[in-house]
Amino acid sequence: MVASKLQKLGKQGLVALAIVTTMGGIKAASNFVNTADAVVTQPQAASSPDVQDASAFLVCSEAANWQRPDPDQQQKQLATDERYSTLLQDKDFQQLADQFWQHDVLSFTTYGLSARMEPINLSGLWSVADEVWANCYSHDEGSAINEGSLAETWLMHHRVVDLQWQEDHYVMVVEPDSQGMQVVQFARREAEAELPLTVMTSQGAIVEHHSADW
Repeated sequence: MVASKLQKLGKQGLVALAIVTTMGGIKAASNFVNTADAVVTQPQAASSPDVQDASAFLVCSEAANWQRPDPDQQQKQLATDERYSTLLQDKDFQQLADQFWQHDVLSFTTYGLSARMEPINLSGLWSVADEVWANCYSHDEGSAINEGSLAETWLMHHRVVDLQWQEDHYVMVVEPDSQGMQVVQFARREAEAELPLTVMTSQGAIVEHHSADW
């Protein structure tokens, strides 16, 4: 399987990322407060009778000028990485890569170095990887995600406006943009294996998201 192939590759890369994560502890704090370069937002008041509660969310990393690379640039980048250079013609790998490449919103309920490396690289976020690792996982966020108390959503070419807990799922309101990415973290109110999340624009258009845990 592709996952087992990837787990055998890039051990040096994982060690390097672990070092970056540890050093990043200087830059971040816990519990959604005083996190460097992050934005803590209290969403707008509920406007629908079906909405039960507004939820605070943290934009722990943001790159306002980021743009997804073109496909040729993406392929060249992957070809230079030993984790992927031998897998680019593998159909199973291509199906995995397409899930990250074709979605502008990714959601997570688990955390791990490799489990973040693939989404970062395959979605085209490799150019901002250092900032994501340092700003979002440098304290105890990874443990909180794995313990089920914290959820995470990546937005590409969208920005978060509001987050609500509605009946039995989260409703995230976003605005499309021609550029930019955000990593959004928020406290969980459920214990589902796959995050019960609906993403929509303020005009009500649904934005399809991909559950990126693997």
